[in-house]
Amino acid sequence: MNFFKKLFGGVESKEKAKDGTAIYTYNQQAAFEPPAPMQYVEEIVTHFEAVFAGRDSSVFHEIISDTIHIDVNVMSPTEEEPFWVLYTNGMSDLPMTIPDEVQEQMEEVVDRAEVMMFLPGSWELTEESLQDENNYWPIRLMKQMARFPHQYNTWLGYGHTIPNYENYEPYADGTGLNGVILFQLSEEVSVISAKDGTRIHAFFLLPLYKEEMEYKLEYGMDALLEKLFALGDDALILNPNRANTCK
Repeated sequence: MNFFKKLFGGVESKEKAKDGTAIYTYNQQAAFEPPAPMQYVEEIVTHFEAVFAGRDSSVFHEIISDTIHIDVNVMSPTEEEPFWVLYTNGMSDLPMTIPDEVQEQMEEVVDRAEVMMFLPGSWELTEESLQDENNYWPIRLMKQMARFPHQYNTWLGYGHTIPNYENYEPYADGTGLNGVILFQLSEEVSVISAKDGTRIHAFFLLPLYKEEMEYKLEYGMDALLEKLFALGDDALILNPNRANTCK
């Protein structure tokens, strides 16, 4: 799917990565708007409760919202699958802005999306523990990515990489990870079929190091995934201090 190598929108910097990806900058945010009505809450929850059955669930509700209301739903670890499942609910209330030339090459409309992550069962997610940025940053990242396409009138899709600011700042003091790439699990997990016929794509966030983002831009998504999945569980279940596969 080479069309995914055309990054989102924004202002083209006239630079291109070696894998053909256009590099864009984002300087103008959309003006503040009241959040859109939440359309798919129950259907998204029902989907994840069916896919990850037998887990207790809770929700981190957003108090103040701009453009869209983003909640982060949390599903507890189980004995068989000892990791937390986190997913957003609200990103899909508005369609993303996909350039016409990209949309024309897509096999289906992918303008409604949510994001998800796995955290290790030992990760602290109590209200008190989340006061520590070393615990909170994955939730912050999910909310940032969910709001990003609506703030900048753009889109996110499989294989897109987003650094944490231009200078690749680590997400927190306790990690060197400083960017993210969008991946997708199997269709059973990552595609939510709503009653109105809308297909919502849940993109999986894989935090990266700068060197790994640069490697992807030079050699492509498949080459990076080969390196990441050599890590075993650390590929999908967040380890803030995992090995840098490109260093």
